[in-house]
Amino acid sequence: MFTQFNQAFANILLQLLSVLVLVIAVSQVSKDPVRRHCKLVSVAVLLQFVSIIVFMFPAMSTYTEIGVGSSLSTQMYVHHFAGLLVIIFSIYIKLAVDGRIKHIVNPFKLMKITLVLWVIVFIGGLSLYLSLWEGISLL
Repeated sequence: MFTQFNQAFANILLQLLSVLVLVIAVSQVSKDPVRRHCKLVSVAVLLQFVSIIVFMFPAMSTYTEIGVGSSLSTQMYVHHFAGLLVIIFSIYIKLAVDGRIKHIVNPFKLMKITLVLWVIVFIGGLSLYLSLWEGISLL
C-alpha cells in the first residue's frame, strides 16, 4: 500500500532527481545552452510540476485541514509560495528565451535568481520533510 510516509519519501526521491537534472543542466550551460541546458531545465521543471500535483498539493490540503504548529505552518506557506515563484519564473524564462513573449525582465539575469531560489526551496522542503516525518526540526 502507498501510505502517506511512502508518498513523502517518493516525493523526496522525485525532488532529488529534479535537483540532479538541474545540476546537470547548470553544468551544460556553457557547453550547449540551447539544446541540452534548456531541455534539461524543462525536464526538471516538469518533474517539479508533477511532484506538486501528485504529492504536494494533496499533502498541503491535508495539513491545512488537521492543523500544524504555527512555526511549521509558516514554513510550509513560505515554501509553497517560493516554490510557486520558481515554477512561474521558470515558465517565464522559457517563454522569453524562446521568443514567445516579450520579456519585461532580462530572462538571463532571472535564471540565476531562480536557481538560488530553487536551491532554497529544496532545502526548505528537506527541512519540512524532516520536521513532519522524522521529528527533526532544523528551524
